[in-house]
Amino acid sequence: MKKFFLGLLALLVLLAIVGLMLPGKLEIARHITVGAPAENIFEDINDLERWGKWSYWNDLYKDDMQLTYGDKRAGLGAWYSWTGEKSGDGKVTITESIPGSSIKTDLDFMEHGVAKGWYTFIPKDDSTQLTIGFSSDLGANPISRWFGIIMKPEMNKAFDYNLTHLKALAEAKPVFTVKITEENTAPLHYVGMAGKASSDDSDAIGKQLETMYGTLLSMLKKAKVKVTGPAMGIYPGEADGQIDIIAALPIASDAKLPKPYMVEQVPAGKAVKAVHAGAYDKLTDTHQQVNRYISNKHLTISGSPWEIYVTDPMVVRDTAQWITEVYYPVQ
Repeated sequence: MKKFFLGLLALLVLLAIVGLMLPGKLEIARHITVGAPAENIFEDINDLERWGKWSYWNDLYKDDMQLTYGDKRAGLGAWYSWTGEKSGDGKVTITESIPGSSIKTDLDFMEHGVAKGWYTFIPKDDSTQLTIGFSSDLGANPISRWFGIIMKPEMNKAFDYNLTHLKALAEAKPVFTVKITEENTAPLHYVGMAGKASSDDSDAIGKQLETMYGTLLSMLKKAKVKVTGPAMGIYPGEADGQIDIIAALPIASDAKLPKPYMVEQVPAGKAVKAVHAGAYDKLTDTHQQVNRYISNKHLTISGSPWEIYVTDPMVVRDTAQWITEVYYPVQ
């Protein structure tokens, strides 16, 4: 029995000595190539409420973890905490969020210490290299260092799970052929004239707008009011094959107009913007792509869409050079 305890003691001493020689940090980095733009991946990591779709630990403990979210659930400062008999307690906080570039997190495992997590997105042709990283200071405690060695294979497994699920989510999202962004728009002051046209006839819409612009320009010339920017088209609704149109010309907010005209406003707010290049008869496809983007982002349209005709077709005849900005107000 004495020899057994001496042997056990010798083993423990050996483990302690070896433990002190093990790495003082647990560092892991895994990567994968995703056939999608960086923003398709970024949004699923930046929004903590989406972690349940791809996180290994959230899936492993989905019947055990109780999640509590902070007031902010996406972007810098967003956090959630978890508690559970199997998962233990902890908290994750986003400490850096650079759209399409990188995300950093603090992982607080309570009595087990704090770790750092990071995600980087590097564009490569039509794909993105996604890297997930993790770093934890194990200190001088040999037990903690042995724990790091034991945990590394499981962490690698978890990261590979996360990478493959993020890849699948990103590659399943729609691909857009026009540039689409989310913007905070300034108020637009304008004078407008309402009309209708066949919703599936771009030529009829164009002719209706041209007629109304002519009337507005004649009125503004007589009133000595200057147009302050490109012409606009506002589209409040569509029914029975007819689309409602407002031909709008931007003017100063304090412009003096003859009755029945008045200065109206597109209010400031959040909007999804698409940049359409080319002839107007292809604008329907751009609107459809914007609507798919809005649906994919789980946004809600909050008002009438509008178009800004950046290029004057009376000045530039080549339709390939025409630029039109399409806006949908959202919340």
